[in-house]
Amino acid sequence: MIPRLIEGLTAFIHSIFRGLFPKTLISFLIVGSLGVVVHMTVLKVMMLMTGDSFRYSNGTAMAVAATFNYLLNNKATYSHVTLSGRRIIAGYLIYLSITSLGLVMSLLISGEVYDRTSMPMISALAGIVAGSLWNYFMSYNFVWKLLSAKTIN
Repeated sequence: MIPRLIEGLTAFIHSIFRGLFPKTLISFLIVGSLGVVVHMTVLKVMMLMTGDSFRYSNGTAMAVAATFNYLLNNKATYSHVTLSGRRIIAGYLIYLSITSLGLVMSLLISGEVYDRTSMPMISALAGIVAGSLWNYFMSYNFVWKLLSAKTIN
C-alpha cells in the first residue's frame, strides 16, 4: 500500500516539475522523508524506554530508519528492479556503507557552510541536499543497478 502511495505522489510531483527530475530521485527523496519520521519516532520511543540514553537511542533509530529506507526504496523507488534472495542482503550491506558515507559528507558540508555563513538552517539544508544526492546516485549505481538481474532504464 505505501509503495503505491509513493508511486502516485512521485508521478504527481514529476508532472508538476514537468519531468525535470527523474522519478527515481523524487521517490528516493519521499522515502527519505518518511525515514526521518521513522527515525524521530524510534528515537523518542527508545529514549522513553532507556531513560534518555540519547546515543544508544539515536544509533538504534539510525539503524531502523536506514533499514526502513532500504526496504521501501527496494519496493517503491526501484520496483522495476527489486532485489530479492541473496541480492537483497548484499544490497543492504552496500546501502548501509553508502549512506554512512553520505551522513559523513552531510555533516562535513553542513559544518563548512555554517562556519562560513553562521546560518544553521541553510547549513543543515546544504548538508542534507549533498548527502541525499550522494546516497541516491551511489545507491542507484552500486546497489540496484549493480545487483539487479534486470537493466535499469
